[in-house]
Amino acid sequence: MASTAPSQRQGLPLRHTLLPVVGLYLALYVAWVLWGREQPAERFLIGNLAMILTACVTAALSLWIQQHVSLPTLRAAWVRLTLALSLWALADILRLAGGLFALDGPALLAAVDLLHAAGALCFWAGLVRYPRRPRPTFGRLSLLLDTTLVTAAVLTLVWIMVLEPILAANPGSPWQTFNALLRPMVDLGSLLLLINLFLLSDTTQLPLPYGWIGLGLTSYAFSDLAYASLRFQGAYPGGGPMDIGWVIGDACLAVAILIQAWQYEAAPSPGSKLWLRLVARLQSLMPLLTTLVLGWYALLEWQIGARLNLLGLWMTIVLGLGLIARQGILAGEVELQQYANLVNSVAEPAFVCDSRGVLRLANPALLKATGYEQPSDLLSRPLQHLLHPAADVPALIHLGLADGWTGEYFLRRRDGALVPISLALRPLRPAGDNRLALAGTAHDLSEQKKQQAALRAAYEQIAADRAELERMNVLLEQKVSEKTASLSEAYHQLEQQHQALQKLDQLKSEFVSMVSHELRAPLTNISGGIELTLAGTRPDPQRTRQNLTLVQAEIRRLSRFVETILDISALDAGRLPLYPAPTSLPAVAEALARQMFAMPGIQRIRWQIPIDLPAVMADEQALASILFHLIDNAIKYAPTGEITVQAHAEDGRVSVAVLDAGPGIPAESLPMLFDRFYRLNAGDAQMVYGHGLGLYMVHRLLTAMDGNIQVNNRPEGGACFTFWLNTIDAKDD
Repeated sequence: MASTAPSQRQGLPLRHTLLPVVGLYLALYVAWVLWGREQPAERFLIGNLAMILTACVTAALSLWIQQHVSLPTLRAAWVRLTLALSLWALADILRLAGGLFALDGPALLAAVDLLHAAGALCFWAGLVRYPRRPRPTFGRLSLLLDTTLVTAAVLTLVWIMVLEPILAANPGSPWQTFNALLRPMVDLGSLLLLINLFLLSDTTQLPLPYGWIGLGLTSYAFSDLAYASLRFQGAYPGGGPMDIGWVIGDACLAVAILIQAWQYEAAPSPGSKLWLRLVARLQSLMPLLTTLVLGWYALLEWQIGARLNLLGLWMTIVLGLGLIARQGILAGEVELQQYANLVNSVAEPAFVCDSRGVLRLANPALLKATGYEQPSDLLSRPLQHLLHPAADVPALIHLGLADGWTGEYFLRRRDGALVPISLALRPLRPAGDNRLALAGTAHDLSEQKKQQAALRAAYEQIAADRAELERMNVLLEQKVSEKTASLSEAYHQLEQQHQALQKLDQLKSEFVSMVSHELRAPLTNISGGIELTLAGTRPDPQRTRQNLTLVQAEIRRLSRFVETILDISALDAGRLPLYPAPTSLPAVAEALARQMFAMPGIQRIRWQIPIDLPAVMADEQALASILFHLIDNAIKYAPTGEITVQAHAEDGRVSVAVLDAGPGIPAESLPMLFDRFYRLNAGDAQMVYGHGLGLYMVHRLLTAMDGNIQVNNRPEGGACFTFWLNTIDAKDD
């Protein structure tokens, strides 16, 4: 479009500048023809120069316009028209040169006529290629009949009005007749072609240059007929009134070119509504008018000239019959127009096809849906051209012709895209025959398909979300189960901790009770012994000694208790000094036996410790404390029977067992026996003193020296406490 913009900008100035020049030139030329000097040589020269000037200007303008239009079909048309105008200008130049240089007359005229005929062929090609919109109709038969009637009437009129009188008045040889009539027949053929193109075109969109080209060809025809008459007489005086038609014809063609420069895209001026109606009326009445003119001229010649022209009469009769047939076709088209109006008024795409599936009607909605611009682009095409898949269309046509068919299909657009439609085919039975035709309507399902696709996607998304929700519910249930199990476990642990705390609280209470008892009893004894000693008026050495011995025993008892408490506190804090070293178990046992000789029940102990036992890695004081607590525990809880302390070496360690003949230990108490403050008998009994720390102290000391201890009940009765300590050799390994 950028390349054609200059022509659009220059079209208006050219039109305003050259049109007055053309008018002034024609006025001066006509004045010269009518009132100029009568010298033949001068008239021949000036007259031919005037024709050559207008012909060359017209050809130059045509060459200029073809280079400034962008529409391909319009450019192709003007290329052919430019060639035609150039050949005609060359013919005029050749005719002038022949007259000036006295060249051979018949040969020169034949060459001029051949150039003119060749230019006419190019001119016809340009007229056919000139862009125009086809005349809207419902069939080709009416257009063919209109062009046939008008062509026959015009040719008959030209023959009986012009050619026949010329041939009758100027008899000659066939070659002379052909040469004389070649040019007028060629121009009349151009005019007849233009008339037929007018009949085949849409008058509402008819290009304005068409009218000026028609005026130019008409002017050519008048001068050509006069030229042919003078050719028969053998004399052609150039520069006479006969040449005015050629000059005016060139001027009309120049005006057409200037108008084309103004409307270079072949977009005609809409004109007034009255003018459009008049042109459309002229187009529809032209077959009738030409037939009436032919009949009127034949009757007029018969009445005035007293000569009956049989050709004119018979052609009038034949053309009249053709008009009757045309009216019948038009009546059918009017009925078809009703169907077409019904189809065109449907908002949905609709069409009508024959029993073979060939499209006969297509409404604007179908054109819009398929992307076509004109009904002629679709009409006379098979239905397979529009529907996809095309292979199934014959079966659909058969079903539609039988009982009708409704279903979903695809509509193929001009660009090849497929549009989903709901297609309905219904049979039509026109009045007067049994031919079946199909009426089809289509409904665009694109939006519905999009909505269905969106709904399907939404359903799939919902299903996916539901699956994801179910998966998350499963995970949540698992998490809840895990958390519930974790909470249950935590609750169980809290319950255990609560029970442990309750037990610890109970143990604390028992410990407090035990401590109060352990402290109160010795203190009472100490206080009583001192009071007894101080109460006598005369001190009895023996009794005083007994009282002091009792006080000393109770003080030792308190000391051991306090030391045990302190040792446990130091063990728990990691501050109890233990120094494991090679220690002789028999030596420790012997020293402990000497220390415990005064304890009640010490005589029940049986020591079975071999002297040759290997030394163990232990702290001597801690080992003595372990043996003391185990023996003390056995003495307290086994009031009768022997207490055996035995030892032996096994697998790099020494095993020491303290066995009693007491009642044994309840099974439920075995796992808790080495817990802090745990006592088999928590009561505040005077027979069994204890504070629940001895066995706990034993277990902690053995653990600190890489040893271990266990307890079980003997089959024959009583309890057995067994502990192990590593020997020196095992420690070295």
